[in-house]
Amino acid sequence: MKKQLLFATLCLSICVASCQKGGYNIAGTVTGAQNGDSVFLLSPGAKGIDTLGTTTVQDGKFTLSGQQDTASFCYLIYEGQEAQKQVQFVLESGNIQMDMNLDSAVTNVRGTLMNEQWTAFLRKNQAVQEKAMTLYQTLQNEEASAEEKAEAEKAMNDIDSEMTEVYKQTIRSNVQNMVGQFLLANVAEMIDDDAFVDEQLAAINEANITDDIRELKQRRAEAAATAVGQPFKDIKAATPEGGELSVSEVAANAKVLMIDFWASWCGPCRQEMPHVKAAYEKYHDKGFEIIGVSLDNKAEAWTKAISDLGMTWPQISDLKGWECEGAKLYTVRAIPATVIIQDGKIIARNLRGEAIAEKLEEILK
Repeated sequence: MKKQLLFATLCLSICVASCQKGGYNIAGTVTGAQNGDSVFLLSPGAKGIDTLGTTTVQDGKFTLSGQQDTASFCYLIYEGQEAQKQVQFVLESGNIQMDMNLDSAVTNVRGTLMNEQWTAFLRKNQAVQEKAMTLYQTLQNEEASAEEKAEAEKAMNDIDSEMTEVYKQTIRSNVQNMVGQFLLANVAEMIDDDAFVDEQLAAINEANITDDIRELKQRRAEAAATAVGQPFKDIKAATPEGGELSVSEVAANAKVLMIDFWASWCGPCRQEMPHVKAAYEKYHDKGFEIIGVSLDNKAEAWTKAISDLGMTWPQISDLKGWECEGAKLYTVRAIPATVIIQDGKIIARNLRGEAIAEKLEEILK
């Protein structure tokens, strides 16, 4: 799993359907609220944010009710005189109890199955993220010793595996409902386990399928065109010097070429760069080359990062950020991402850390 998943905030941009119909009743409590504080029920849709209801807190409590024909992820926003809080939950027919504590990262939402499953996931996710944040601070601490950073890196890898299991367990338990399908659709490219993703997709009944999963299936069909074993696809874009360069031009003079998708604003990319540099320095004389494809959108930040990180290999970018044409071509949806090419074919994808050097040792020995 890409480590940025540890720090990702899951937000739903569209409503997804469930088969339930009927009304909802939300009974909420807010610890520390004052009378008259505002509560808003918001639904994100394709055309923007819809306000489904508003109310105020009285004696630490609030209620909201309405008709809900299809279950969807929505937001409840509390706005007090001294604090604000946002809660993402499943708005579905039934009685929903929401116990909000302004000092707690996770709000307890119960009363319906999907909300209880979602809250359980958020609690597990929060516990892992808290451990990860402590380690991340060590890795960013300039005063930390090399030994401390090495230990933190190892512990981060263990936490990464723990987070992967949290996602997998939640998806398996909820693959027939929108909680599991939402998570599967959003982390399929990050958990780096195609067999698991294919297994879960095959298990979903067509009657229960969400729009998220339909989009995931389409993405995976597109990704097959640049899977391991397929011929590489060319990318041509601007260089930092103002010229143009293509992947095919660099590949023509290399025994093995790695396309490295990265960006100056990407913390995990910067963290990964020492491993990339080490592989380049060790194997460049044996025919290994790299071409960086940046998902930056500001030239100044891009060129500064190249200099600051000591990246001496060719670089290109169309400065379109996540709309990068090369990233779309290779269905890159999380960075850093790598594509390794030999003899015109893709032989590996998404290798990171020491796995890059291990692969190069195997093919360039």
